[in-house]
Amino acid sequence: MKKIILYTMVILAAAACTKNSEYDQTLGLLSANNLLSADGGSTQVAVFSNTSWTVEMDHPVSWASIDRFGGHKTGHLVFDYEINYGRARRVKLIFKAGGETRTMNMYQQARYDDSKCKMKLDASSVVALAEGKIEEIPFETNLIYNLDEMFLTVTYPEGQEPEADWVSLVSVEKDKVTVEIAPNTTGVTRMANMRLSHTDAGSMNSEEGDTIYSNTVTVVQTL
Repeated sequence: MKKIILYTMVILAAAACTKNSEYDQTLGLLSANNLLSADGGSTQVAVFSNTSWTVEMDHPVSWASIDRFGGHKTGHLVFDYEINYGRARRVKLIFKAGGETRTMNMYQQARYDDSKCKMKLDASSVVALAEGKIEEIPFETNLIYNLDEMFLTVTYPEGQEPEADWVSLVSVEKDKVTVEIAPNTTGVTRMANMRLSHTDAGSMNSEEGDTIYSNTVTVVQTL
């Protein structure tokens, strides 16, 4: 049924192009936005053109693919996407033809509501000597498909902000988070608070993502 509807829309658009030059556009799309289910699947994207066109993703993703990278005149492509086991995500399709550019926002809904996202570091504090150390902290999360998007948020007591962060993220795995604590050459004991963070793709109409955090772990480094 979807293919029949799409084919009908393509025929109607093509007929309109022949009847009225106002619609004889170099490049056109049915919509600038496409809302995708978290369950995964595929969708056809209609492209209206009177010349050759190309398409590419604005950044590489592992969860989606397209069946072609261009075409000639009016046609369509197939966009396949995997089940989303994490938070909302997006990729944009960039179409080009005859010097024109059109963008389609492919936005996939989240599997988990933010209130059900789990990011727990199994520690309340870490103590390090002046020479620094690599610290592995046990970690619990249900966002195992978002691990490579997580980052460390580090804050310092007022008046003790360093020129450069001395706590940095090494890796995030489903059962542990590894951080590096740099050597302390300041001559005084110092403190930092760290949280693991993740920012999603925002909402369908806004790219300002929503950030969630783990619990806070205090790092104390002695002289």
